[in-house]
Amino acid sequence: MKCIYLSLRSIAVMLIAMTLTATAAKKQLPDDIARMLTSYNVKWDTPSRSGSMESMPIGNGDISANVWVEADGDLMLYIGKTDTWSEATRLLKVGRVRVSLTPNPFKEGDFTQELNLLGGEIIITAGSGASRTKIKVWADANSPAINIDAVSSRPTSMTCVTELMRPHDIVFTGGGGNPLSPSYTGVRDCPEPPSESADVLVPYDDRVEWYHRNKTSLYKTILEKQNVGELAGKYPDPFINRTFGAAIVGKDMKAVNDSTLASQRPAKKHAVDIVVRTAQTSDVAQWQACLDESIKAVTDIPEKTAYARHLSWWDSFWNRSWVFLSGNDNARTVTEAYLLQRYMIACQGRGAYPIKFNGGTLTFDYKGNNGDYRNWGPGYWYQNCRLYYWPLTASGDSDMKKAWFDMYMNNLPLQTDVTRKYYGHDGAFFPETTNFFGLYIQDDWGWHNTGKASQTRWIRYHYEGALEMLAEMLDEYNHSRDEAFAKNYIVPFATQVIRFFANHWPTINDRFRFIPANSLEQYWDCLNPIDYVAGLTHDINELKKLPEGIVSEELLAEWDKCLRQLPPLPKTPDGKRLLPAEEYGVDRNFENPECYTIFPFKLYGVGRPDLDVALNTFNNRKFKHSNCWSQCAIQAAILGQSQLMEEALLKNATARDPEVRFPAFWKPGSDYVPDLDNGGVLATAVQHMLIDNIDGTIVLLQALPDNWEVDFKLHAHDNTTVRAKAKGKKVKTLQVTPEYRAKDVTIPDQNNQ
Repeated sequence: MKCIYLSLRSIAVMLIAMTLTATAAKKQLPDDIARMLTSYNVKWDTPSRSGSMESMPIGNGDISANVWVEADGDLMLYIGKTDTWSEATRLLKVGRVRVSLTPNPFKEGDFTQELNLLGGEIIITAGSGASRTKIKVWADANSPAINIDAVSSRPTSMTCVTELMRPHDIVFTGGGGNPLSPSYTGVRDCPEPPSESADVLVPYDDRVEWYHRNKTSLYKTILEKQNVGELAGKYPDPFINRTFGAAIVGKDMKAVNDSTLASQRPAKKHAVDIVVRTAQTSDVAQWQACLDESIKAVTDIPEKTAYARHLSWWDSFWNRSWVFLSGNDNARTVTEAYLLQRYMIACQGRGAYPIKFNGGTLTFDYKGNNGDYRNWGPGYWYQNCRLYYWPLTASGDSDMKKAWFDMYMNNLPLQTDVTRKYYGHDGAFFPETTNFFGLYIQDDWGWHNTGKASQTRWIRYHYEGALEMLAEMLDEYNHSRDEAFAKNYIVPFATQVIRFFANHWPTINDRFRFIPANSLEQYWDCLNPIDYVAGLTHDINELKKLPEGIVSEELLAEWDKCLRQLPPLPKTPDGKRLLPAEEYGVDRNFENPECYTIFPFKLYGVGRPDLDVALNTFNNRKFKHSNCWSQCAIQAAILGQSQLMEEALLKNATARDPEVRFPAFWKPGSDYVPDLDNGGVLATAVQHMLIDNIDGTIVLLQALPDNWEVDFKLHAHDNTTVRAKAKGKKVKTLQVTPEYRAKDVTIPDQNNQ
């Protein structure tokens, strides 16, 4: 029997770790940076008053947990994972676990709960004197387990209880009128009510174990409803028989019943592992064998060795890059937001599937709904997700972009087949709202749509996402110069995306006439929207810079022809300001498509041509707001507008619900809590404030406010890292690696901003 692994990245990391020696790697993070980082630890001195709304996150990149202590002293964990897709297409929690100690140390003495960023762990202390207890909770960075270690001054007994998230079958009925409707977005209007089977407890003497198994699937239904049912046999069903669950195991612990594990005798030390596994297997027994393999892999490693390797991973992670701002309270607030956003991405960024924009794996009980709920459901909105993936390259976290790139590359064959079926031409389009396996989310396509385009006009011709994904890939290549990535990702993706645009619309006088088209969601049925034109202009010019031998002469000629046939960027008659499209109608949303020429497509900005046109365009934008997916902070940074950028950054950094305790569980905005694109905008803006790349030049400090100081280390193009300390545009120290790249560093003249 062979296990089918779904969290390949996590398992690979685990196996590599098992081959290492027991000695932890040498510490990498400088002591002064470690001290600054530790000063941003999140520390509370009272237990939770409102359950998981007052939780802290931990995670190993695939498995995560919201952790809190209830007023009665029970330690609680809400466990998430990146690949726990249900038969109703939702991304579900693995489960909820309650841990109790007797005698209860939380009834007397002091209490602290601290997120130790440096170690990727939560430390809880309770009681005093003879009742003092310390609990350490950490999701092993190298193994599929969450670890709970308790040390008490006196012997205690420990019990661990799994509280099933779904003790009964769930059948969703009522469509849009059901309060849970937003969580089922994509399948809520399904003629056959979506259902999710009950979780199952598995009886054991030495562990507590449970699982959820998909006995049904909507996959074939979705393909049939989008008029490509014949492709179901070509692309395997990713839902059917998907099984996910966990086991709680511990030394000298036995099962009291199917849901409760207890220590056999009081002790001063207790150690528990919660081992989590997802696999798509033909039967439960095969999934069970996969889980057994994971348990053995976890428990075979001595705890001290595993913990030392865990700390080593986090030390290496924080040494990749950092940003510490100072000078006033705003600078510290933005620094905290930047660090915690990066930490949350690290908690869930190395799994088999991309992070969900609407809460990721860190959803919790909120406004009457449990952790399985999220507004906007299980789909991926490109406009939202991109915002927390863009900054990962400059921060050195490219390993966490792999699932994002892989999703689009894995879906490329299907989208190519669908394009040929619908339109009879080559190329591939990618919907703005998509499933992790491709196609539109079904509610957007329509359940009775027999045509060739989405029923919703919001995204019917919204094709910008594929162009921006290509821009992300090109940015990744410009940093790494990884030719294998260029050959295996960029070239095949670019080929089909550009062919779609080149084949899908007519040419008049050898110019494309992009109509019908969307300018994002903002304008419907446009002529020559600026996001199409800017995206193709940027991407093709960047593709032409790839080294000789990566792109064939035939492809280069094809792309050159497309570039020549593009209409000009739409502008006002006097040419002083960019427009959303050549022709467009009424506003539909709150976006500024004309500013996409600044970001993400970077045709304009400090150090680039026609800065005055960009400034006129930005200053005359219709929607001047921040938070959530608004890009104003990023675009202000690229234009060197320090004051506007600072104001926007502060709005993002303080976008909090006062009832939610963790400072980076960003309030829902237009999405859901934690609103990860809100933090992504902030991170991207902070980086562009400090560093940008223009034709081989490294531009520093283009928007750092004069009264802010900074100590940063970030990544630039051509495998370059830059560490600098500065105040405003005055550099105190500068270290560029490799050294020869120091000659390429420039700081814009402040008088030209």
